[in-house]
Formats: sequence, C-alpha cells, structure tokens
Amino acid sequence: MEYFSAVAKWLSNKAAQPLACFAAFLVILVWGLVGPSFRFNNTWQLIISTFAAVISILMLFIIQNSQNRHTIAIQLKLDEIIRATKGAHNEMMDIEKLTDEDLTRIQKKYGLLAEKTKEDLKHGKLDTHTPDISAARVRTPAAPQSMGGK
Repeated sequence: MEYFSAVAKWLSNKAAQPLACFAAFLVILVWGLVGPSFRFNNTWQLIISTFAAVISILMLFIIQNSQNRHTIAIQLKLDEIIRATKGAHNEMMDIEKLTDEDLTRIQKKYGLLAEKTKEDLKHGKLDTHTPDISAARVRTPAAPQSMGGK
C-alpha cells in the first residue's frame, strides 16, 4: 500500500507538469499523422480509444488518491488552527465525521450568526468580535397545517 501511495504521489506530481500536457498533445498529433497509413481504419481508432480509456481510469485513481491526501492535510491544518486559537470551539475538530443532519444544523447556526452580523453592521456595530455560536437559535419550520379546515 505504501508503494502505491509513493507511485501515485509521483505520478500525480508529474501529471500536473506542463510536460505531461505536451506529451499528451504529441501522442495525439502522432496518432493523427499515422492515420493515413492505417487508412483511418478501426484499428487506428481503437489504438487511441484504448489508450485514452486506460490512462483515464488510472488517472481517476491517482487524482482521487492525491485529493484524499490533500484533504486530510488541510483538515489537520484546520484542526491545529482551531486547537491553537483561544475561544475557538474544539468540538469543530473532526466535524467532517458528523452526519449530514448534524452538519446542516451547525450550518444553520452559522448562517443565523452571519445574518445577525450583517444587521449589526447596518447599525454601525463592528463585526470583529467573537460571538458565541451556541447563542444562535436554529428555527425549525412550523408543522404544516392540515388542509381540512380546523
């Protein structure tokens, strides 16, 4: 597994270089130039189709591996900022592991806080303080009224 990670990291770095784009362009150019010698037949088309499919599938996994590494690194950096910031909520570390419902609930709290801050700014107040997020009340929609009258 560690070997795959090392190879994926190396390939990901190489694929992001301008030389990789040039190499892909060169492959397509050569393929197009040899078309007349193959009389543009099915074999000639199959070569580029197979090559493109194989490279696409491999790059899918390499890019996903790279994205996962970067996401973990960013998350760890954010966790460190939260840990080191006075007044920050340490409960926000590992928040990505919460359920969608929990994330939505917290997102609504921050949305309400942003709305309150915008109102405060309209009234000349500063927005540089650190309000308590637990003070934000998430309003839940009222239960729907029945259509049958009373």
